[in-house]
Amino acid sequence: MAVQLGEGTEEIIYGEASIPAGPRTFGGYLSRPDGVGEWPTILIFGPMSKPTSSVKNICRIFARHGIAALAPQFEPDEADVRRAANAAASFIMNPAADWSSAEFGFGVLAFEGGVGVASNLVQELAAVSAFATVGSALDRSIVERIAPSGIGGLYIGSRGDEGSDVDASLDARDALPLTTFAVYPDGDAGFWSDDSPGFSQERFVDTRDRLIGFFGLHLPGRT
Repeated sequence: MAVQLGEGTEEIIYGEASIPAGPRTFGGYLSRPDGVGEWPTILIFGPMSKPTSSVKNICRIFARHGIAALAPQFEPDEADVRRAANAAASFIMNPAADWSSAEFGFGVLAFEGGVGVASNLVQELAAVSAFATVGSALDRSIVERIAPSGIGGLYIGSRGDEGSDVDASLDARDALPLTTFAVYPDGDAGFWSDDSPGFSQERFVDTRDRLIGFFGLHLPGRT
């Protein structure tokens, strides 16, 4: 597979995934290294209920760096979102999933509005060992869900993003002492998304490198 500079070197498997949840099945997009062993794994929640092309691309980039990534799909009502998120967590934590080390701990990554369901998982599942969010607002309810976990975190935002309250998010630093805050002085909403009018290649590359380094540090290694 030919990849661009900085996008990783692992051969990967990627495509649509079926996530069982009792009598029903949720969809999703899964990308993982095509190699023997159990790999560090993250769940990705984007701004839409269905993984966008940019979220799928980010899943593949993580896989090429040795981190499996699953972006679940769900209906946009709150109950369905939570069911899909928990089903996705159970899916990757299943010991029979011999490609994932998530049973020993996994990461959660949220873009923009996906921070709500992602923070619910942090609150509910002790297996979440790292949390990162991009272009989101860390309001009081989000912080109250994340803070008791005591896990490592990463916040990436931009002062040019009018849809995200950066100052309110920075107010959470005392409550989240293990979280690193990275704030760009400019950059429109969607600076991370290559299908957004606000996309910035410079910001995307920096965001990508920060996320890969963060999860590489905080997740269980390949076994």
